Amino acid sequence: MIKFDFDTFRKQNITDEELNQFDNIDNEINVFFDQYKNYMGWYHIDKLFNNQIMEDINATGSYIKDNCDAFIVVGIGGSYLGSQAVIEALNDYYYNQKKSPKIYYLGTSLSSQQYNDFIDLIKEKEIIINVISKSGTTLETTITYELLLKFMKEKYNPEELKNRVIITTDNDDNPLKEDARKYGFKSFIIPSDIGGRYSVFTPAGLLPIRVSNFDLKKLYDGAKEACNNINNQIKYAIIRHLMYKKGKTIEAFVIYEPKLNSFVEWLKQLYAESLGKEEKGILPIGLSNTKDLHSMGQYIQEGSKIVFETIIKTNSNNNMMIDKYNKTLDQINDIACLSTAAAHLEAGVLNNIITIETINEKTIGYLMQFFMISCAISGYIEGVNPFDQEGVNNYKTKIEELL
Repeated sequence: MIKFDFDTFRKQNITDEELNQFDNIDNEINVFFDQYKNYMGWYHIDKLFNNQIMEDINATGSYIKDNCDAFIVVGIGGSYLGSQAVIEALNDYYYNQKKSPKIYYLGTSLSSQQYNDFIDLIKEKEIIINVISKSGTTLETTITYELLLKFMKEKYNPEELKNRVIITTDNDDNPLKEDARKYGFKSFIIPSDIGGRYSVFTPAGLLPIRVSNFDLKKLYDGAKEACNNINNQIKYAIIRHLMYKKGKTIEAFVIYEPKLNSFVEWLKQLYAESLGKEEKGILPIGLSNTKDLHSMGQYIQEGSKIVFETIIKTNSNNNMMIDKYNKTLDQINDIACLSTAAAHLEAGVLNNIITIETINEKTIGYLMQFFMISCAISGYIEGVNPFDQEGVNNYKTKIEELL
């Protein structure tokens, strides 16, 4: 299903002494997870995918598909990145031109031009919005919600409006929860023990994924399998730590399949917000090759040797033949991936290679849970709390003061 090649790190002259310090890490991780159990709800997959929640999400997803032309996901960061990553990975490239309803993401900027253009785009469409904010007070989300709600109040009567807004937030009182009660909007709960960037397997992620008509049971199967054996997650976290200790301060998440662009954006948030603390941590960046080989590729090959790569390689069986080389386009893309990794390795840029045999619900579910588990383990190894984000909270406070 998924293959992990972590052997190249040995070329960095890792000593037995360096590896031996992790001999008892399994027990230490269990203690660490127990210490942070109030943040570990995302790890308990069976609870997240229980029958009652799945029935509610499936029924609501069916209603959305049958009653709108445009489904608008309003949120920022972890509120939308997880679902967008899954939806774009599993659909074909032009799904929004083919499928109904069309899925749009809004609330990631404060650009008035974007909102004006978007309202003009949807004004003749039947719309349903899903407003996602765990706190219920996120600046970009609440502003977008206010603008869309004004528009919808003009478009729909109160009874129609009630069925066209869905609120996803935590279980505490907050402005979004109050509106759900006031207007009778459908609402879903993000559990209190799950932070936004770990919330893809809560209703925040699962409802939009279901609207795009994907099998949540298979997503669960993959995530569950990733929980059953975490040896590769531990290896990956250890390798990242050893690279960091040897001056590799940037990790490039590299893809050769652009359908995974949003998956890389999700990874960047997961690792940056979880581990960039106390003036330490590896900076995550994303490269979409072969496009970025014609720009960033120069730096990777000959620039400062502070980068290591984690390549997410995909296999495909498309038989689109390129006569010039007597090879399929997939074969050429595969050659580009492996030859570039070899060239970078010769230049001193180490790379992990994760190969997905087939992109489907199960493999994406596995990979997302894999990275969340490994990220939490990295927090333990680096000595930081991988579940808070005081830096983000600080800038939010400054904005609120100025407003």
